[in-house]
Amino acid sequence: AVVPGSWSGFRKPAVSIPRCVALGCLVSGWVWISAAIAGSEASAENGTFQLELPPEPFVPAVPRTTADQRQLEALAWFASARAAQHREQYEKALRLYQRAFRYDPQSVSIVRAIVPLAVRLQRPAEAVRYALRSAELDDADPVLLRRLGIYLTEQGEWEQAAALYERALPAGDGAKETAADILVRMELARLHHLMERHEQATDHFAKVLDALERPANFGLDEETIQVLLGEPGLTYALFGESFLRAGRLDEAKAAWQKAHELDPDRGRLELRRARVFLQSGRPEEAYAALQAAFEHDLDAENATPYRLLIEVLERLDRRDEIVPRLEALRENQDNGAAVAHVLAEHYMEHGKLHEAVVLYEQLLEQSPTLATFRALAEAYRRRGMAEPLLRVAGTLAERTGSLDALGAELEKIAASEELLEKLIETARQRRLEAEDGLDHGRALAAAMLAMEGGRAEAAGEMFEAALAARPERAAELLTAWGMGLLLKNEPGRAVEVFRRAIDQDVQPKSNPLFHFYLAGALELAGRTDEALDAARKAAELQPDSPRIQQRAGWVLYHAGRYAEAIEAYRGVIERFDGDHASPDTRDALRHGRLVLSSLHVLQGDYAGAETWLEEVLDEFPDDPGALNDLGYLWADQNKNLDLALDMIERAVAAQPDNAAYRDSLGWVYYRLGRYDEAVVELEKAAGLEEDPVILDHLGDAYAAVGRIDKARNAWRRAAEAFREAGEQDKAIEVEDKLVPEGDGPDGRETPDVESGASEPVSTTMGQFLSST
Repeated sequence: AVVPGSWSGFRKPAVSIPRCVALGCLVSGWVWISAAIAGSEASAENGTFQLELPPEPFVPAVPRTTADQRQLEALAWFASARAAQHREQYEKALRLYQRAFRYDPQSVSIVRAIVPLAVRLQRPAEAVRYALRSAELDDADPVLLRRLGIYLTEQGEWEQAAALYERALPAGDGAKETAADILVRMELARLHHLMERHEQATDHFAKVLDALERPANFGLDEETIQVLLGEPGLTYALFGESFLRAGRLDEAKAAWQKAHELDPDRGRLELRRARVFLQSGRPEEAYAALQAAFEHDLDAENATPYRLLIEVLERLDRRDEIVPRLEALRENQDNGAAVAHVLAEHYMEHGKLHEAVVLYEQLLEQSPTLATFRALAEAYRRRGMAEPLLRVAGTLAERTGSLDALGAELEKIAASEELLEKLIETARQRRLEAEDGLDHGRALAAAMLAMEGGRAEAAGEMFEAALAARPERAAELLTAWGMGLLLKNEPGRAVEVFRRAIDQDVQPKSNPLFHFYLAGALELAGRTDEALDAARKAAELQPDSPRIQQRAGWVLYHAGRYAEAIEAYRGVIERFDGDHASPDTRDALRHGRLVLSSLHVLQGDYAGAETWLEEVLDEFPDDPGALNDLGYLWADQNKNLDLALDMIERAVAAQPDNAAYRDSLGWVYYRLGRYDEAVVELEKAAGLEEDPVILDHLGDAYAAVGRIDKARNAWRRAAEAFREAGEQDKAIEVEDKLVPEGDGPDGRETPDVESGASEPVSTTMGQFLSST
């Protein structure tokens, strides 16, 4: 759901109250969702659940299939949950139902038991997550689907929202549609437009237009039409834009003509006509329409007419007219910012850097934008102009507090050793020669560029200059300095910066952040006892933050004191687990449980690791990391393989370019004896990341399909990578597979591909264990 009229700029949707009311919004949100799902079939009060299958006498299967075993597991968990619920042990019952659902994720009855219980326990986020799962499984009520669609749109989950909206529409071409269905189509069309699926968008927009032309046939009253159209001129303009992008040019012209009638603007209409002519292959007519558009007042900030002019002249093979026409238009404009930007871009693209610089400098004075700063920095970099580059970077740093707006330009500047040295020397010279020293903006820009380029000492010198110029910004500057040092693997220097911030009281004494940062820097510098003192001080200062409280646990983990780390993380979870009102708290505890699972693996306690992952998935059933890690643990232990495959496939579907998840998928295929599929997935994983665990798995898979040379190559690379990482035991373990003599196809022994040799720590877990 979106604010009517906000679509001209294609901003992220936000709920509009009028449309929300018409669609059936999340008023009392998750409470309503629960009631809609539960209905008469599942009530947390009376416990009358209808199972999918009628009771039958149990006849044991011989041998029992994995599907049989999973169904029995689900029924056992479900029965335990029902018993706990009857005893009014609602928290225990909820968790047991969630476990049952894990073993039977297609069960509508189980998920319908979960939602009302989560509501009763005042866990709104869990209720909504399982409501969404229910909607995926069942022929849910269209009103519920619409409400869930609104919720997902608010969360930015456009893909899933669109899928629910599609299901909310009546099935079949001949189905009669209501006003509510037309409202859904409007939301669907907007979502598809945002996702640049223009054919789907226009299909829905066309049906909305049909309903607007024949409102009585769809039960549209004046109030609903007003909700549909919002600001009518803008809405019809959106129709036209979508039709144009889908190549439906006649409909685009008609929609834009209607927009003009509702909100007259001759110049804008001629511009839109020019776009239609150009797309239909009629550049001469497009040029004439553009000429007519330029005779009227156009939006001074809109660069589209001038970019369109360039495209039209190129299509007409009149490129030599581009610059003169743009310059003439700029001279005739009261405010020529947009045309100046397009002209400067044209100069840059054609290597006319001097002309581009002149224009961008004027724009920086008249109407500065982040794009202007970025373009000017690029021009100065390409010309090797250190002094003006430092000036413009300094202005940006002064106004925004960072150089993030430079984007990739920041890396390019820092990567040029010669230019970076000139920038640092320019800053030093100005510091010595200027009467007022080096101003804050230039000093901060030089510091950030030096840090990005790995020049820690020079960065420190420049941060000192920035602090001297603006001591009131000490907290901000010392944070940037210390964090920059940590990112550049300079923890010892970071310790000094964070201690200085604490000693100088640059923030109120009650603020724990510098103690929090100091704890991380001290531990990375190998000073564990001091790090624990800092972490405990941070925890003392902010006792109500689980993230701050977990810092001591991270220090203990990093120091290899795993048993103490487990106790620290466990204590935080026990302390805060009753707080279901704060999303940040739930996310912090989710992360804590994931770390605990990894810590248990490091201690060889795989059952303990599984327990923590199960708890994550109880609350977050679609968490990709937990799905992957639990599936991997099961696969590596040769148990629950079909369920492990389902879970890992869901993780891969969520993040298809995640090397760790691809590795897990390949490994579960390997365990299932599907070796060809294992090779395919493990090759994809190795292509994404040359992790030694992935290479080891790939070697095992190659050996299983008889590709011994490739197996040996993968194992050698894995062993080398393990040694480079300082993991000598794992390197030796892999090298043991490279037996010199034997009976294999190449005259050497073929490895035992059934037993597997990998330690059950997925690469996702490894990422947790290397994270700060």
